[in-house]
Amino acid sequence: MPIHHEEYRRAAKERAAQANDLHQQQQYALAHYVAGVAVECIMRAYRTRVDPEFDARHDLRSLVKQAKFYDFLPPKRVESASAHVAAVATRWSNDHRYRSDTGLRAWLRERKLDRSSKTDALKDSSREIVNAALEIVTIGDQRWLN
Repeated sequence: MPIHHEEYRRAAKERAAQANDLHQQQQYALAHYVAGVAVECIMRAYRTRVDPEFDARHDLRSLVKQAKFYDFLPPKRVESASAHVAAVATRWSNDHRYRSDTGLRAWLRERKLDRSSKTDALKDSSREIVNAALEIVTIGDQRWLN
C-alpha cells in the first residue's frame, strides 16, 4: 500500500523530534540518520502531492527538486531553506543506519566535515544536521498548511 502524503508529513515531524531527542541522549550517529530521514519524509510528502509516482532513491537533493519544494516557499524563505537542505544533504547518507559512532567520525573526517570542530566533531555535526532538519521540517510543515 502506498504511503499518503499526510503520513509522510506526520512521520517527518516525528522523526525530527526523535533526531533531536537522540542528539540530547548523545546518540550522535543515529541522530544523523534520523535527521536525514525526517527531511526525506517532508520531501516525500511534497513530492507525492506533485505526483505519487517518483524515483524512491535516497538522494535528498534530487528529491527536493522532484518535490518542487522551493516552489512552495515564499522567495525570502528559499535561501534559508536551501542552506538547511545543503547542510543535511552534505552530512547525511542512507548508509548511516549501518555506521557506528566511530564509523561516522571516519566518514565525516574523510569528507573534511570535521574541520570546524574544536571539541567533538561528531557531536557538532549531529547538532548541525539535527538543527537543519528541524528547520526544514518546520518550514515544510508551516507552508503545508497555507
